[in-house]
Amino acid sequence: MRNSSFAVFLELLLLSSVMALASAWEPTKWLTLSGNAPLVIARGGFSGLFPDSSYYAYSFALTVSVPDVVMWCDVQLTKDGVGICSPYLTLQNSTNIGDTFSNKENSYVVNGVTTKGWFSIDFTLNDLANVYCKSETLGGILSSSFIFYPT
Repeated sequence: MRNSSFAVFLELLLLSSVMALASAWEPTKWLTLSGNAPLVIARGGFSGLFPDSSYYAYSFALTVSVPDVVMWCDVQLTKDGVGICSPYLTLQNSTNIGDTFSNKENSYVVNGVTTKGWFSIDFTLNDLANVYCKSETLGGILSSSFIFYPT
């Protein structure tokens, strides 16, 4: 419990620092080939800090990005036909759905391969109201960590 409180504190501290830096930033001439503003596409939002495709990831990306940012979302349909943003075909890769609906795992043939998991098509939007996004981690390190990008 104490570690999770500390992690939340660190995330909020980082968030406020980035927000302060973003608000103090003064625009300069773009260093693109044309000199025009770059086209920024935020697939999954600001997913290096927040869970991919979460409300917070998209909100933060809009807050700190260029004015004409384009948001990109992998849409999955629910049982009642509502589109939700989910970066994977199965929900267990990016949410806590297995904890919430442990007995609702299903299997479908996807591209000729039987795929087992929790699929958005098996749940209504109301069913998913208590399912939360989670960050992808590799050994406790966020997937967009500097460790995965050579310098």
